Amino acid sequence: ITATTRQLLQYHLNISYLLKSTIKQYAALTHHDIPDTRLSLYDLLKNHPLQNNIQFSDVVKLLSIQAPRLYSISSSPAAHGKREIHITVAKDQFLVAQEKRTGVGSRYLAHLEPETELEYFIQKSRHFKLPEGDKNIIMVGPGTGIAPFRSFLSEREALKESGKNWLFFGEQYEATDFLYKGEIQSFIEKGVLTAFDSAFSRDQKEKIYVQTRMYEKGAELYNWFENGAYFFICGKRDHMSKDVEVALIDIIITHGRKSEQEAKNYLKKLT
Repeated sequence: ITATTRQLLQYHLNISYLLKSTIKQYAALTHHDIPDTRLSLYDLLKNHPLQNNIQFSDVVKLLSIQAPRLYSISSSPAAHGKREIHITVAKDQFLVAQEKRTGVGSRYLAHLEPETELEYFIQKSRHFKLPEGDKNIIMVGPGTGIAPFRSFLSEREALKESGKNWLFFGEQYEATDFLYKGEIQSFIEKGVLTAFDSAFSRDQKEKIYVQTRMYEKGAELYNWFENGAYFFICGKRDHMSKDVEVALIDIIITHGRKSEQEAKNYLKKLT
């Protein structure tokens, strides 16, 4: 990259949430004692200032290239056309030293004006894709994890494919967090969605998650597996995906009458 320092900091280098290794290098360069926490370049310069401008050029050399943010495409070429790409993004918010911060990618997208042009690229996924149109699919997509499944269902509806489709969706509150509610209701009415199970964790005293619904439908889920259904999951890796995996193994043990090791081998074969 050939650019001015301003362009490097504005467009190309990670200055928001620095790598731990970068912070350690900054500490060594400036001889500051810096706590092991998530810090931005701004935090460092404000709380652990440099001695002179020459040091700043050395600091720029420590910064890593800004990593791309990868979002699942939630549109379908067959349903929405090849000139549109839809994505489903939640504004990521968290605290750093009791100060509210927002995710780099989601904040950037949230503040874009309509008609803004921006650079992007498509990362191909060799394994996460729809099977043949007559195959049955089970989709578990809490929160924005629903994105690729909106794409799948739109594609199957547009192509009039015969495979059965079962969606598990979860969020906190139905009134405010039911993403694509109208479209999901339409998919149900048209028969595109063969089965739909929702889990809104905060709408009742007892917390209900997607894996809760999976346990409730365990016998039917196992029957779909035995009849060749494909299983997809999208969403946060921790803790949701691990909880879903535990639920799958328990369901296979219970309804497949298998030992724990046999259930793990069954799941491995599915994978």
